[in-house]
Amino acid sequence: MLHQNAKRKSVANDTVFRDLESLDAYIQRTLSALYPPFEATAATVLWQLFSVAERCHGGDGLHCLTSFLLPAKRALQHLQQEACARYRGLVFLHPGWPLCAHEKVVVQLASLHGVRLQPGDFYLQVTSAGKQSARLVLKCLSRLGRGTEEVAIPEAMYGCVFTGPFLEWVNQERSHVPLRTCLLTSGLAVHRAPWSDITNPVFVPSPGAILQSCSSCTGKHPFPRHPDPTLPPRACGQRPAQAPSLPRKSRAGKAPDPVWKLRQGLRKGQPLRAGPTDAP
Repeated sequence: MLHQNAKRKSVANDTVFRDLESLDAYIQRTLSALYPPFEATAATVLWQLFSVAERCHGGDGLHCLTSFLLPAKRALQHLQQEACARYRGLVFLHPGWPLCAHEKVVVQLASLHGVRLQPGDFYLQVTSAGKQSARLVLKCLSRLGRGTEEVAIPEAMYGCVFTGPFLEWVNQERSHVPLRTCLLTSGLAVHRAPWSDITNPVFVPSPGAILQSCSSCTGKHPFPRHPDPTLPPRACGQRPAQAPSLPRKSRAGKAPDPVWKLRQGLRKGQPLRAGPTDAP
C-alpha cells in the first residue's frame, strides 16, 4: 500500500513538473517572439509580467497566462502587423519594432508604478480589457497634474499609432500640455525619448526598397534611416530564432530567476512575490 501511494505521488509530481516546464517554455517563446532580442529584453518584460501576475491574478501564473498574456499576445501581434504593413519588404535593424528597440521596451506589459510623470510624458501599455481580451492604452499625467490619465486606442487606429499624426490627434483630443516624450524601459531604468525617435524605425539599406503608403493615416510618414551595421537585422514579419534558455541561479542563498518564480504560481499555496518594477 505504501509503495503504491509513493508511486502515485511520484507520477503526480512528474506531471506537475512537466506542466511547470511547459509554462516556462511557453512564456519564453511568447515573449521572445514579441520582444526580440530576448536576451536584451528578458529582464524587463519578465518582471513586468511577474508584476501583473502578482497584482492582478493573485500570483497565479497559469491564470495570468490565460487571462492576460495570451490576449496581450494577440493585441501586440495585431499592433505590430499594422505598424509594419507600410514597410513591407524593408529589413528592420531592430526586429522588435515597434514593441521594442533592442533592449528598450516601448509597449509596456505593466503600469510604471513609482515613475513620476512630467508634463508632456506618456507611455504605451497593453492592458486587460474584460474576459480574455486586451487593448492598447496611452497613459500620461492627468489634467490636474495628479495621478495618471488613460487614453484607450481603438484597434482601427493601430496602423497609425507609430506616426506623428497619431500624437497630434491625441493632443487635439486632450487640449492640454502637448504630449511629446515617450517613456521606454530597460531593466530598472526609464528612458525619455522624443516621439519622432520611436516613429522613425531604422532599416538595413537595400536597393529598390519602396515605402508603402498608409491610407488610414494623414500627414507625412517617416522614411528609412541608415543603421548601425553592428546589430543583426530582421525583416518585418520574420520569426526570430528560438530564445536561449534563461540561466538558473542556485537555489541556495540566491533568488531564482523570474520565470521560475512565475511558474511557482501553479503550485497551490505558493504565492508569487513581487519583484522590482521599472522605476528610475
